[in-house]
Amino acid sequence: MIGTYDVVRTRGRSDAAHDILGELPEWFGLEKFTDEYEEAARKFPNYLAVDTHADTRCAEFRGAEVGALGTGALDGSRIPVDEVMGILLLDPRYDSTAEVHLLAVRRKHHRAGIGRALLREVEDDMRSRGVRLLTVKTLGPSLPDPGYEQTRAFYEAVGFLPVEEFPDMWVENPCLLMAKVL
Repeated sequence: MIGTYDVVRTRGRSDAAHDILGELPEWFGLEKFTDEYEEAARKFPNYLAVDTHADTRCAEFRGAEVGALGTGALDGSRIPVDEVMGILLLDPRYDSTAEVHLLAVRRKHHRAGIGRALLREVEDDMRSRGVRLLTVKTLGPSLPDPGYEQTRAFYEAVGFLPVEEFPDMWVENPCLLMAKVL
């Protein structure tokens, strides 16, 4: 489904992380990991893709001042969870590096450019702060999985390169570290 959306930076949207991850059990089906992502959403910067034109109620979630997003910045803390189309959690590691801790898009919005838009916003923010390297960890290719083959292909398509696969970083799952120079 292709729609019109804004990307909003906020914090604390563990409800959105929980809701979206619940729709994607083939990637995020273990409750332990969902709980960890919800905790991460409470502490890391959250970037939300928000459907701003599907519902006229969006006007009530706009701030009074004109912001970088156009006619008034959306207040990410007030947006109803069902209007959040995708979420990216960013772990700012060092002054020069940051990690995409989570990127998840509702299934009905896959292949609509939302993941790319979330990453573009993060990359622009990180460049403006002097961050030079963006990383992400995902399931390594030594454990075949069609869903994660798509995940790795997505990250490669947006400029991430595989750096190294760590066979024992995660219990029973190989971890692939990927990086993108900003």
